[in-house]
Amino acid sequence: MNAETTRTQRPVDPRLLVTNAAGPLISIILPARNAAPYLRECIDSVLAQTWSNWELLIVDNASTDGTHAIATSYSDPRISVFSESRRGVSPARNKGLAAMKGGFFCFLDADDRLPQDALRLRHDLFLRYPEARFADGAMRGFDHRTGKTLWVRSPWFVGMPFDALMALDGSCFAGNTWMVRRLPGYDYRLPEHMDHSEDCAFYLGIARQGRYVSTAREVLHYRVGHPSATRDPERVHQGYIELYRNMRAQVPPPSSEQLTNAWRRLRRFMTRDLLLHHRPWAALHARLMRPPRP
Repeated sequence: MNAETTRTQRPVDPRLLVTNAAGPLISIILPARNAAPYLRECIDSVLAQTWSNWELLIVDNASTDGTHAIATSYSDPRISVFSESRRGVSPARNKGLAAMKGGFFCFLDADDRLPQDALRLRHDLFLRYPEARFADGAMRGFDHRTGKTLWVRSPWFVGMPFDALMALDGSCFAGNTWMVRRLPGYDYRLPEHMDHSEDCAFYLGIARQGRYVSTAREVLHYRVGHPSATRDPERVHQGYIELYRNMRAQVPPPSSEQLTNAWRRLRRFMTRDLLLHHRPWAALHARLMRPPRP
């Protein structure tokens, strides 16, 4: 197992991005916080990939269970383990982004898993569409107790994805399913103050770099029904508010109509979540909430 390492982001010379006979290197960034019940299944799904030239960067986010022991139990040289103080998912992902060597990268959460063709399918899209900067695919939600499929969400958008992300309509974003063709020299970073909707904010920040394409094939299996941050409506709603602020701060900025529609949809999300948690008065308050100040 590689020693725990701290690395600094530097401009990347495209000639130095690692390739071999199996194709270019794909970096997979996996933050883990007390993920012992699920982590081995997650890592094993990476080991089972039909695309073999990958690196898995596991960032242990100050776990207090067996997460670190599980992560370091693998001897595959393609797996590296890093330690991070408990600063949240965004700093953990940023640590992985700073250490990655691949010409392509994607995120993976420790409680999810990859179908065996997840890397190959998305990379094949880049071969088919050389101008594409982002490649995506379908996501299947499965019950964490029974493994039964609960839903499948497939993207349907093709083109420059900024406007589609602003619309929050699910056409090109339903979770961490994007693979990104790395732009040499660009400093990829998530907003570190966000621990919900931070992925959407990250994709918004890079969405003007190029074209988005997708496949109807599944590229992520998403675990549903277990304890997670997404079950805490207060944290979720703070993430929506920060996402809206992030939208307003984009350069060049979205139109007033885009911002109005985005806030309307975020407000609807908050209202729905609170009703599902049987909090009707809080839902009414969310329904009437005005957009946050910058």
